[in-house]
Amino acid sequence: MPKYVYDTEYDVVVIGGGAAGKMAAYTAAKEGELKVALLEKMPETGGTSIYTEDLTAFNSIEQQERKTPPKFTGTPFDHYPTYAEGYARYMDYSHQRANPDVVRVQLYETAETVQFYRDLGAECVNVFVFAFNQPNELNTAHRYEGLGERMQELLLRATVNAGVDIFTSTPAQKILSNGGVVEGVEAVDSKGNKMLIGAKAVIIASGGFGNNPEMVKKYTWQHWTADYTSQCVPTQNTGDGLNMALELGADGTTAPGVVMNIPCAWGKLLTAHTTGAGIQPIVWANNRGERFANEEMGFSFMNAGSSFIKQPKGKVYAILDSAQAKYYMEEGSEISLGEFIVYNQKLTHLLAELDEAIKAGYAWKGDTVEELAGAIDDVNANALIATLKEYNEFCQDGVDKKFFKQAKYLRPLSKPPYYAIRMAASILTTIGGIRVNGDMQVTDENYDPIPGLYAAGNDASGLYGDTYNLDCPGTACGFAHASGRKAARHAIKIIKARN
Repeated sequence: MPKYVYDTEYDVVVIGGGAAGKMAAYTAAKEGELKVALLEKMPETGGTSIYTEDLTAFNSIEQQERKTPPKFTGTPFDHYPTYAEGYARYMDYSHQRANPDVVRVQLYETAETVQFYRDLGAECVNVFVFAFNQPNELNTAHRYEGLGERMQELLLRATVNAGVDIFTSTPAQKILSNGGVVEGVEAVDSKGNKMLIGAKAVIIASGGFGNNPEMVKKYTWQHWTADYTSQCVPTQNTGDGLNMALELGADGTTAPGVVMNIPCAWGKLLTAHTTGAGIQPIVWANNRGERFANEEMGFSFMNAGSSFIKQPKGKVYAILDSAQAKYYMEEGSEISLGEFIVYNQKLTHLLAELDEAIKAGYAWKGDTVEELAGAIDDVNANALIATLKEYNEFCQDGVDKKFFKQAKYLRPLSKPPYYAIRMAASILTTIGGIRVNGDMQVTDENYDPIPGLYAAGNDASGLYGDTYNLDCPGTACGFAHASGRKAARHAIKIIKARN
């Protein structure tokens, strides 16, 4: 007998309306012919998925038809990867911390997503790498016309047409169980009324906890600088799913806090030209006035973001002179951030954005290096002056004796005025959460499944080590779709067996 009296009942309730949630709901309704409800706390569905650029897939119809990737990618991987290559890359990149059962979901299930979007009429414009100058990337990135926003529009339409009942502005607050078996969800509707929804299975797809600083402090390796990150995407992923799973006995001891960091100008979105300039191979200094990395690291935004967050108070200053500013405005970027700042994009708004940032206190200007260093807040000015003097000597000699940046990127700071942009790591999203098995079932501390409970997308752990795997670009988007579908299919099987 049910433990609670429900206002309404469904076969499956999905918590979260991003790619993982909608794909799970669609699959349960379309393939299983089940009665499905999707609860989304925001006024619209979409989540982080609308900001995605690429979809990882292996052995997809698009790869098969293209046969070989574009020759201009600049990587040594001149072919589309095999399952074995993909498996090795996920396991090796994670230093064997990834769960092989979850990795196989990514390998074997992602090609179906490509076929799914083809059937919906989406145009795959290319299958290649994310960063043309990143030598370790596999050609897994399926890029679609309209990017993630268009993909989510198509998926939403398919989900509605499949008969899923979608409730927006309806946050789930608690997952209800009876004798250790999931049987429903407590939620609040758009008018603020509590409602109890019965369910034979619940799929958590609430998108992680990147917008919850307290959970970032509690669960991630970057806890000491959680207050110094700058949010570059306006999402509301606050850890609802993880907290609800933990209340039901999900294991929270295996470090759920894998974070996708990305460098950005303080308080700016990824499309800002100050962000674009700040990730170029110029000079990066921390608030001690010291360089801390080979600035070519910007070619891998994950590495740059992780390096930024390690600095005192997470503060980084990107420093350039007028000659460099003019170069990036007129000649274009040397490092891309996917479609946000594309390779060779002319940063035409840079000076205007710099003026705005200077007024807001997030950038600084000086007619001399000494004046610039003295103007920057919370920096050791004398140390910075010495650092920039040393850097100019490296440029003159053509050898970076500290961080070994290539000579072609060693350009002296010599033409005033000089600028400094406050940069920071931004948590694009968290990508490690609830421990699951290969069927996306949430497991307890003994690794046993909690009956009726699933997690997908950025709420599910098992694909990463300590950071995002940019060697397989499009990984998060690919996994969202694949894991949502995998969870739904297992739920269908269990529910059908009961009936």
